[in-house]
Amino acid sequence: MGVHNNIHVPRDSWPNFMWYAIEFFIALGAGLGISYTSMDYFTKLGITGNMTTWLFWGIDGAVLLVYYLIVRPLIMKRPILSKI
Repeated sequence: MGVHNNIHVPRDSWPNFMWYAIEFFIALGAGLGISYTSMDYFTKLGITGNMTTWLFWGIDGAVLLVYYLIVRPLIMKRPILSKI
């Protein structure tokens, strides 16, 4: 019985930037969900119109900043995940 060297290695065939894109869109989706659900609170406070748009994207940007500056570096300190 011979040895086959024609195995499929996903790391070689999948572009590395796609993992970053998937991670970004998951973080963006989480930020959009948090922003969307918190808009009812701000409209109950009496904030309407153009200011809610600023608040929506501000909350979304804050979620992305917190993820990329605080959460992601803590996650990537794990030895198994730092090789991704």
